[in-house]
Amino acid sequence: MANPLIHSKSSVKRWGGKVEDYLPIHELLDSPKATMNNNSSRLLTHNTWFAYTIIPKIFGYNIVNSDGKSVDSVDIAMLHIAEDFRFKFVPTPQDYLKHLEVQAWMCNGVKNIDNPEAELTAKEFLEKIRQ
Repeated sequence: MANPLIHSKSSVKRWGGKVEDYLPIHELLDSPKATMNNNSSRLLTHNTWFAYTIIPKIFGYNIVNSDGKSVDSVDIAMLHIAEDFRFKFVPTPQDYLKHLEVQAWMCNGVKNIDNPEAELTAKEFLEKIRQ
């Protein structure tokens, strides 16, 4: 669809309240955009598992908008995802993962990853917890 603001305006049309009532949920759903410059980042948040499992853990099962109306946080997330896929489907994690080619480094670190930043992150973390 677009961005968190446009998704929030859509939520206001559906459930009332103000854009600010919905913006934190839509910002979280679109936050992986910062990691990739294409839609592959959607695999992290645009799926049923994220909507039904993670969103309620962060925002609770309902939010109360500025009109005093209780709105299901899962419904807000599911609307966002459905909008981004033109209301054709809401993918499951399996829909994304079945197209993923498993790399050797994913298997418990048996092989090294080709990313010096990832190795540095692990090294710095180990130094931190050794103190």
